[in-house]
Amino acid sequence: MSQQIWDRRAMARGGLPFDAWRRFSGWMRNVPVDAAQGKRNALTLQTMLVVTGAIASSMAAISYVAADAAGLGESGHTLAIAAYAGVCFYLLRIGLFRLSAGLTVVGGLILIGLSYQAYGLRAQSGLQITHLLPLLLAGLLLGRGAVWWTALANVVALTIGARVDLGLATNAAARSEVMSALLLSGMNLFVLAVILDRLILLLQRAIKRSEELDAACLELEREVEEKERAYARLLQTQRMEAIGRLSTGIAHDFHNILSVILGLATSPALTGDPTDAVLPKVAKAARRGTAVTRRLLSFGRAQTEEVTTFDLVEAIDEARSLILPMFHRDIEVLMNLPAPGLRVRMDREELELVLLNIASNACDAMPDGGLFALSVERDGDHARISMEDTGEGMAPDVLARLFEPFFTTKPKDKGTGIGMAIVQRFVADSGGEIGVDSVQGQGTRIRIRIPLASSEQASTTTSIREASES
Repeated sequence: MSQQIWDRRAMARGGLPFDAWRRFSGWMRNVPVDAAQGKRNALTLQTMLVVTGAIASSMAAISYVAADAAGLGESGHTLAIAAYAGVCFYLLRIGLFRLSAGLTVVGGLILIGLSYQAYGLRAQSGLQITHLLPLLLAGLLLGRGAVWWTALANVVALTIGARVDLGLATNAAARSEVMSALLLSGMNLFVLAVILDRLILLLQRAIKRSEELDAACLELEREVEEKERAYARLLQTQRMEAIGRLSTGIAHDFHNILSVILGLATSPALTGDPTDAVLPKVAKAARRGTAVTRRLLSFGRAQTEEVTTFDLVEAIDEARSLILPMFHRDIEVLMNLPAPGLRVRMDREELELVLLNIASNACDAMPDGGLFALSVERDGDHARISMEDTGEGMAPDVLARLFEPFFTTKPKDKGTGIGMAIVQRFVADSGGEIGVDSVQGQGTRIRIRIPLASSEQASTTTSIREASES
């Protein structure tokens, strides 16, 4: 979008010149270097070569305009510098970054050596800061090894300048001054080389550490994704296990439904009744069977997590057709549900799985019969689901490991040991809390507190539902 705005502004201001400049700048930024750090360094080197070539070409033109012998000689020198910068630029553009950087540093060192040879050491004391540029470039572009080789070349250049000054010295004091200047320049060069070497070493370590952290982050993300996939598989396994447990109760319900339909169709007492009187009863029984199969198919289908805002009481009441078949005839089931109005935000399908897991454990704890009670009530800004049974209960050591994945006291063909771990994770993901009280021989009580949905979440969901219905 920003590029389109720039294009429109460019056309409005003059069209082709701006477009040409945009294309040129884009071409300049597209340096054929793969590594991110190398690409940034290549951009810096490319800019320096372009500026150097432009300045040298301008100086050559000015010297040529002077039209004297000195001007022509100076023009030739600057043209050579511009041509050298052009060769380095070309090597960079074809992807030979290190060769281009190395030649750039060597070219700078050659110019420094020629300058010292022509003017000596002391005459250029004010320019020694600029003479350190090849050393800085070597450290920035080529690394630690290049720093010391460049420093050695600088020492050679300083020695050449000192030799020129010694040749011009007329007494011992002058020669002593030259040697002092050489030692001072060499010391400054050595200190700068050491500093550059340490900085580059620290930078390399930081880059390596950053790469290691990036790799560790990617590995962590991969492990998290794998754990999420494993958790989804566990949820599906639990659903299929619950469906297996439900099969007996569902078959019993369907037997009753089919008996009603068959009785209505064949009962001699109804043979004289009109069809309009019999069909509504058959339809009612069929609708009950359809509701059970729909809930069962919806529950058994593999699903991704879908967090929605819904009424907790209505959801548990709709799951009644799945919960009741979990228990055999000797177990009395009481479900004390208040009026609807407790809206929560969570995954509705996982809520059903949690209820079925707890109901399944309660049924296994009461092989000789008993009582299972489920109640829902408001607890401040939370909804509390209480489930208790009169079964065998748990010993303290078993209770302590209740939420441990794959821990189970059931036989191998009776459970996987992941049900209560899934319950605990569901409650945690929903922002709630769970408490369990159990006494061996006296039963178990589980309390789940789930935060109620905020008014904004509830109103948003209601608006979406009303819009979809309309």
